[in-house]
Amino acid sequence: MADPSSEAWGVLLPQAGRVTLYAVDGGAVRAHDVADADDAARAAGVLPERLITLDDAASDAPPTSLLPQGARSLSAVQQTAPAARLDPSARVLIAGALRAQPDWDGIILIPEAEVTHWVHVSAREIVSFQGAATGRLAAALGAPMGSGGARFDTGALGDTMSRPERLAVHLNAAVLGKDAAAVLGHLLGAELAAMRAYWLGQELRIIGAAAPYAPALAVQGVMAEAVPRAAVWQAGLMALGAAAGLTD
Repeated sequence: MADPSSEAWGVLLPQAGRVTLYAVDGGAVRAHDVADADDAARAAGVLPERLITLDDAASDAPPTSLLPQGARSLSAVQQTAPAARLDPSARVLIAGALRAQPDWDGIILIPEAEVTHWVHVSAREIVSFQGAATGRLAAALGAPMGSGGARFDTGALGDTMSRPERLAVHLNAAVLGKDAAAVLGHLLGAELAAMRAYWLGQELRIIGAAAPYAPALAVQGVMAEAVPRAAVWQAGLMALGAAAGLTD
């Protein structure tokens, strides 16, 4: 009899009226972008009972296990105070970042285009988290974090960390001076000041590019390890499959 864990399985990610199926067969992960889940399963030859859905419409409240055992769906995590939300994909990324050290305790940073999530994980649980709209503000003020290697002015960072109440004044001057590095420095300073409890005395991992967060934290004497997003995503899918009992 064939080992069930050797059969193909997959993870469904619904987005913008389409579905991406990450099909796993023999350890290889292939993405299929199709109209609906049935099309995805047929295209990849995956049985419906061997599919896991990333369900952004449902949510768990923290503290909650990083990956539920035996489940065929993975919900978002919704927090009320302070208001913050992690979509199911973020849970997959965190699981991937911790796959080799599942009992790691510390802070995971997930910088997205508009929001950076600071997530406290401990004992294989998401304990608490906060989101900062630094990326959204930086883009609106002409200093997108993805441009120019996410260069920031360390003096601006220090000024706003020391006196965050002057942020609006500093930003006005930086925008008038067309100084994108100062804009980003001030915004990062405000974020680090607000998130001090999340990085002071903690171990940190950044999912994705190190800049600008690893250099900004280094100014404060804090080292943060950056892990590649693509590799972490694949490791997270494998961890999700193992938690669901679909693979070893």
